[in-house]
Amino acid sequence: MQSRRLKIETANLQCGMYVAQLDRPWLETPFLSKGFEIRDVRELQQLRQLCKHVYVDISQGSLPEEKVLGARGREERYASVLAAPATRREHVAAVGLAGRLVDTLARLDRNGVITRFLPASRHRNAVPTHQEAPRAAAAYDNAARILNEMLEQFPQVKKLDANRLQQATKPLVDSILRNQDAMAWLVCLRKRDANSPRRQVGSAVWAAILGRHLGFERSAIETLAMGGLLLDLGNARIPQSIILKQGPLEAVEQKIIRKHVALGLDMVRTAPGLNADVVAMLQHHHERNDGSGYPKGLSGTDIPVFGRIAGLVDCFDAMTTKRPYAPAKSAYDAVRELNSLSGTLFQKELVEQFVQAVGMFPTGSLVELNTGAIAVVTEQNHVQRLRPQLSLLTRPDKTPLPAAKPLDLRNTRSGRSEGDSHWIIRGLDPGAFGLDPKNFFG
Repeated sequence: MQSRRLKIETANLQCGMYVAQLDRPWLETPFLSKGFEIRDVRELQQLRQLCKHVYVDISQGSLPEEKVLGARGREERYASVLAAPATRREHVAAVGLAGRLVDTLARLDRNGVITRFLPASRHRNAVPTHQEAPRAAAAYDNAARILNEMLEQFPQVKKLDANRLQQATKPLVDSILRNQDAMAWLVCLRKRDANSPRRQVGSAVWAAILGRHLGFERSAIETLAMGGLLLDLGNARIPQSIILKQGPLEAVEQKIIRKHVALGLDMVRTAPGLNADVVAMLQHHHERNDGSGYPKGLSGTDIPVFGRIAGLVDCFDAMTTKRPYAPAKSAYDAVRELNSLSGTLFQKELVEQFVQAVGMFPTGSLVELNTGAIAVVTEQNHVQRLRPQLSLLTRPDKTPLPAAKPLDLRNTRSGRSEGDSHWIIRGLDPGAFGLDPKNFFG
């Protein structure tokens, strides 16, 4: 039988695959034979620790050929979304005439007039933000409660409960697919609550929102949400005196903090029901595009797609969260900083897609208009991301309005009379001018 070999990232290996070749000499590994079928989790762990990728022979092994091809196809499909422009054009060509038509209209229809009448796409909300708000709050609080319970038990448990994690992530994804803006706004609000639940829920939300924007299927979006919840799992086994330390960490403390990746992986790799992409998110969320990250110093496309997404959303969520050594940035300032890191710490195409997904002025942000009025962003405009939907909170002289007034910047283009022309001149920190966006949520 002729050998048929496929290159597969070790994060996507499964038991039953036949490993025919490594990315390093066999003699540098503990494997006794040059070629073997993966039999158990221990062998999976060894391969992931020693190699970035291997070559799998689909003509051998007990895993059905379609599942091996499916793992490779999933890698290629996700990678093509974030590929260089030439490859990305091939990906767009593959989605068919309808997809190309929608993409073309979105680019030409600068105000979103035509695209409002197209069939619902992955970028459009199915229900209004105010209608989704209570369900988003219930889903967020449910996920935070489940995560808190799991982390409190973490030092004693030997295996993660994948079913319990699905109970946390499924309602989050349901809400985001109906309306991502309600959940994005809620994350910003919960972060400023003195009794805020675990911040990892934020990483899960941003990962799912990005997956939705990229057009991933639902199962992949749920994987992103689950991986986001678990990114800092290992911190539960790090001394809290280090986690909560005020000021910069000493070199030895930094080494201890970095162990949270391995500690989390130990739990995730042995948990039934968690797939290889979840493992990749935990394993690689501190790797960086320029090779400056850890634990392996991987760079560029050596970092799996789900690992790249995890690193970006974890960084954004950390920036917008108050930490012992740094205040929280506004969502607007965090987006600006990510743009400055594009092409160095993070893949340029991935940053571009993330900014398109959450907006230059993320939902829930306070903004100041050219008129002097203050508003809160209530919904993104994915055709023109600088012209989102707003609720006006003050008059131009900063005196509060008796009730919030909706304003869609798509309908207030410059070129009309001066009084009708509105645009955002800057983002503001929460609480600016005594205004709190939570008073207007829902």
